[in-house]
Amino acid sequence: MKRIVIALSTAFGLLLLGNALAQVATVEIPGVETTAAKSSGLTALLMDGSVGEVKIVLRAVDANGDPVEGAAVSWTVKNSKDSVVYVVGSSATSQRMLMRAFKGMDLAVDGGTTDANGEAYLVVDSMTSGDTKVLVTVDEVAGKTYRGKDMRVVWF
Repeated sequence: MKRIVIALSTAFGLLLLGNALAQVATVEIPGVETTAAKSSGLTALLMDGSVGEVKIVLRAVDANGDPVEGAAVSWTVKNSKDSVVYVVGSSATSQRMLMRAFKGMDLAVDGGTTDANGEAYLVVDSMTSGDTKVLVTVDEVAGKTYRGKDMRVVWF
């Protein structure tokens, strides 16, 4: 009986260790680019479902295609627009966020960690037309769209 308990404990420990050591092989961002109408007025300052909000979701997987939970996520908003891009939400926090990326600015955003599905998200918004790139890394693996490019958000 003691041997069975030890064997089961060892197997369970190895299973947990294997999950903890799963390494991110690929970070997928669905789609090619996203377009949205600009938000009107101050609705761009809050995550409120306004038309200009764009939710960018990523999925981190290991070499077998299985989701990786607990991987560190880091976002960078590269604003090439003439006006501000607002970061209004993320999977890292349930609190209201308001970070601003001004023209020509690279804004670093802590994205927390991936969930049990290997997913994390960032929500950006804008009051004006223009485009912005949103880069992401998960455990130092760069996320790319289906075409192998960085995510681009275009407001019209």
